[in-house]
Parts: sequence; structure tokens; C-alpha cells
Amino acid sequence: EAQGSPITNVKMNWRKMELSWDSSKNFSKYKCTIMVRDMGSMTKEVNSSLCRFPVELYMPLHKGVFFSIEVPNTNISKTCTFIPGGMNGSAIENFSCMIYYVSFMNCTWRAGRDAPGDTQYFLYWKNSR
Repeated sequence: EAQGSPITNVKMNWRKMELSWDSSKNFSKYKCTIMVRDMGSMTKEVNSSLCRFPVELYMPLHKGVFFSIEVPNTNISKTCTFIPGGMNGSAIENFSCMIYYVSFMNCTWRAGRDAPGDTQYFLYWKNSR
């Protein structure tokens, strides 16, 4: 993380595949990169503090995801790492999905045996090509 970087409050909306941030300075261009270990990266140049990646982009989150936001032709940048966490034994168990009538799907699972009572799990559907 660059000391005193004007780029702060980096957020990722996984459902929309949007990376956003705040900047204390008004730059005309940013270069944002999303990288997955052992899978490569994708870089986009944008004119605002919002970077959209293709929703179809396959990102296996369990390996960790790295983000980089740079201001071209400067030494200003911000790098963030997303590594999914969780306590041992909190991962879901008995996950299964049933597809019926071609366009409906029902998924069920059980909370991990050591998951705290307030643990929340989220399931997102992403269409593929």
C-alpha cells in the first residue's frame, strides 16, 4: 500500500463485477487491474473511479484476488488483496443443487459444524458463455 495515496475506500461489488474507490484528487484516467493467482489478469483504463469487468469473467475466489489501481504517468497507485477467510469448520456442508423445468434451480446446504450462530452464507448465480 502506497503511503499517503489519494486512492482510498476500495470496494468490489462481486455481483456486478465493479471495482470502485474514492480519490482525494481528480485524475482524468485510472488503470485498474484484477489478478487471480495462477490465472492471469485483466487491465482496463477508465475515466472515473469505477471500473467494470465482464460479468462472465471467471474468478475462482478461493485462490485469492488482487486488485491494482494506478494513475498513469504518476507513481500513484493502490494495491488490495482479497483472500477469503473464515474459521476452520465454518465452510458449508452437504451443498447440492437441483435443476428442474429447465430454468429453475433449488440449492440447499448446511452451515459448517463449527460456524458461529450468526454466520451468513451467500450464493450468487453467474451465467456463463
